[in-house]
Amino acid sequence: MRMRRHLAAAVVAAVSLALTGCGADGDGASGDDSYEVGVVVLDLQDPDLAIMTKKMEDTAKEEGVTLRVTDSKKDVATELNSVEDLITRKVDAVILQPLDGEASQNAANRVIDAGIPLFILSTEFAEGADVKYKSYIGVDDTLAGEMQAKYLNEVLPDGGPIVLAAGIYGASWTDRRVSGFKNAINDNFKIAAEFQAKGSRDDAKRNMEDTLQRFGKGEIVAVVANNDEMAIGAASAIKDAGRTSEFKAVVGVDGTPPAIEAIAAGDMTATVRQDSAGQGAEAVKVVHRFLEGEKIEDRYTLPFTLITMENLADFQ
Repeated sequence: MRMRRHLAAAVVAAVSLALTGCGADGDGASGDDSYEVGVVVLDLQDPDLAIMTKKMEDTAKEEGVTLRVTDSKKDVATELNSVEDLITRKVDAVILQPLDGEASQNAANRVIDAGIPLFILSTEFAEGADVKYKSYIGVDDTLAGEMQAKYLNEVLPDGGPIVLAAGIYGASWTDRRVSGFKNAINDNFKIAAEFQAKGSRDDAKRNMEDTLQRFGKGEIVAVVANNDEMAIGAASAIKDAGRTSEFKAVVGVDGTPPAIEAIAAGDMTATVRQDSAGQGAEAVKVVHRFLEGEKIEDRYTLPFTLITMENLADFQ
């Protein structure tokens, strides 16, 4: 397990340093193996997104495509600057991971107005958005929230008060996971506390420490987090307070190596795994096919998998 932790850290470091590197019908000229594709990732410090980006870089090398990777650092202004830089460089296509369902439409439309094919990866725009991208490659985040709810409904049939750690309000991955969870959770559950932790382990820990001060022993039965980093942060606060036995479930989303370790250690009970590496690889392949003039679908959706102690060995 220690090797997994070192590997995840190494991937984050490698991707952070390597900021440049290696239906619709395609508009590109067939047979050109020197395409340059710009990529805007919303946070390269996130372990799951670092793994996704590393797989994109590996796949690009296999496909003969050059990637120019940028990091929006969870900041809309930086996201827009990254897009404008890629437009100036006249890349052949842009893969964008929108930070905000509303605000990121500006960056997306800049790409489209420049006549550059746009592809959306992993996170989506707000419902009803008018952004004419070529294809979406990722997951349906609503399903992740629904799977978390169904898990709690099963392991805690009597319900009870819970804490919800949200990511970034306005970001599609957060809004969809929250709505999916709230729509599927049984009526005998009550969200006693909800906070925004911006996908951060440290922010989630601080917020959870404050929450534990407000609620006494037995007043909360579970924690649901929009990603694994926040679930791990909340679990750390619970453990430091000596209250682990009170919480019957701590569940995240992503299925990262640190989350697998946390489940094995008993700090978390479940995570809803998304195939981030698979999304990254598929995105590069779809873009390459488009640029080669091949027909592509307007949407590619990969599945989620619930990981608990029962099937943990399959992912270690």
